[in-house]
Amino acid sequence: MTNLFLLILAATFLSTCLLTYGLFLYFNNRRAIQERFIKRKKEDDPVIKLRRQEKRSKIKERFMAWISSFGKFAVKDKDEDLFEVSSLRLTLIRAGFRHSGAPAVYFGLRVLLALSFPAIFMLYVVFVKKGADSFSLVWAFLLAAVGYYGPVYGLRMIARIRQDRIDRALPDVLDLMIVSMEAGLSLQASLNRVAVECERISKELARDLQVTNAELRAGIPRDTALKNLGERTGVQSVKSLVALMIQSEKMGASIAQSLRTHASYIRVQRAQRAEEIAAKMPVKIVFPTLFCILPSLFIVIMGPAVISIYRNFLS
Repeated sequence: MTNLFLLILAATFLSTCLLTYGLFLYFNNRRAIQERFIKRKKEDDPVIKLRRQEKRSKIKERFMAWISSFGKFAVKDKDEDLFEVSSLRLTLIRAGFRHSGAPAVYFGLRVLLALSFPAIFMLYVVFVKKGADSFSLVWAFLLAAVGYYGPVYGLRMIARIRQDRIDRALPDVLDLMIVSMEAGLSLQASLNRVAVECERISKELARDLQVTNAELRAGIPRDTALKNLGERTGVQSVKSLVALMIQSEKMGASIAQSLRTHASYIRVQRAQRAEEIAAKMPVKIVFPTLFCILPSLFIVIMGPAVISIYRNFLS
C-alpha cells in the first residue's frame, strides 16, 4: 500500500512538472514570436527608418564637414600635382571611400590626429606629472609624427584587406557569372544579375560591379568600363579577368568557357599561394621560438641545477 501510494505521488508530481513545463514553453514561444513580430514591424516602419537615416546622415555630414575643414587647404595645395591627387583618390577608392570629399576628410584626419596626440600628451604631462622636460617635447613630436603618418599606413591596410576579400570571393562570383551566361544571358545582363546575387558573398565586389553596370548604362564603352573595374579594385586577378573578357569578346571566343578556365586557374593560384605561405611559416616561427619558448625551457631545465650549484658553493 505504501509503495502504491509513493508511485501515485511520484506520477502526480511528474505529471504536474511536465504540465508546468509545457505551459511555460508554450507561452514563452508565443511571447518570443510576438516580440519578434513587434520588433520587425518597428524596424520595417518606413517613417521610423527614414527618421533614423536622416538623423544619422545629419550627424555624419556634420562630423565629416568638421573633419574636412582641417584638410581643405592641403587639398588645394595638392591640386597643383594632379598625379598625386589621382593616386590618392585611387587609393581611397580601392579602400572603399568613393565620396568626392574623401581627400579632404583624409587630410583633415591627418591634421587632426597630428594636433590631438601631442595636445593630449602635454595635458597629461602638465596636469598629472606636474611638469615637463625635454623628453616630453621629444615624445610630443613623435606622437605628432605618428598622428600625421598613421592614416597613410591605415589607409593602405584597409585597401589591402578589401582587395584580399575581393580576391577570395572572385572564383565564386565567376561561377555565378558562368551559370548566368550559360543560361542565355548576355555579358551585361550577367554582370547586372551577378551584382545583385553576389552581395552575400562579397559586398565590395558587388558594389564595384554595380558601378560597372551604371557606367555601361551611361553609355561608356564596354572595354573602358571593364578596365575601370580592374583599376578600381586594384586586384591582379580582376585585372586578368578583365583583360580575358575583353580579348575573348574581340576574338569572338566563348566568354563562358574562358571564364570557367580562368576560375579554375584562380583556384589553383590560390592553393599555390596558401602553400607558399605555409612554406614560409617555419622561417617566420624561428624568432618567436628563439625569444619566447627557448628561454622558458632553459629556465625549467637549467634552473634546478643552477640553484643546487649555488647552494653547494655557498655552503
